[in-house]
Amino acid sequence: MATLSTRLFTRQEYHRILAAGILGPDENIELLEGQILSMPPQGPLHAAVVRRLLQALLALGYPLGQLISEQPIALEDNSEPVPDVFLVEPDPAGLDYEDGHPTAERVLLVAEVSASTLNLDLSTKARAYARAGIPVYWVIDVEAARLFEHTQPTAGVYQSVVLHDRAATVSLPNGAGLEVGQLFRR
Repeated sequence: MATLSTRLFTRQEYHRILAAGILGPDENIELLEGQILSMPPQGPLHAAVVRRLLQALLALGYPLGQLISEQPIALEDNSEPVPDVFLVEPDPAGLDYEDGHPTAERVLLVAEVSASTLNLDLSTKARAYARAGIPVYWVIDVEAARLFEHTQPTAGVYQSVVLHDRAATVSLPNGAGLEVGQLFRR
């Protein structure tokens, strides 16, 4: 009997596939643990929460050059997720990362806004971000108006996962506090 296996891809192979035009530029795809995933389109609530998060981070002192939205992060050799929002250290070369996507070592915080991908964001993505050593990972559950805060990545697992409701305030890497409720209107 034949054994089935899944063909996994490296980031280098993934980029060759994209360059060859095999996958369209308008497709919402990500490379995660070697698999090319087709992500659902953003609905209005998801998009509104992303905008509110960006506005809040700007108001809390993060310059536009450190806020990145809907762009890839280079993780390991087999993952290139496209988080909704992430905070990054300034590019040491001063080129705004034009020579390559930010790597995990430069990322301070990743936030995934979750309307239809909660299970993926809390499992596979959390594992990938923890393995890469991303220090703070947020999953913002838009349906339940809450935020899962993952910290202390060790051996591919976040040692601390705290669930915050809309009344909570979460700490940012710069010491400022973000009120979870300001991300939601309902």
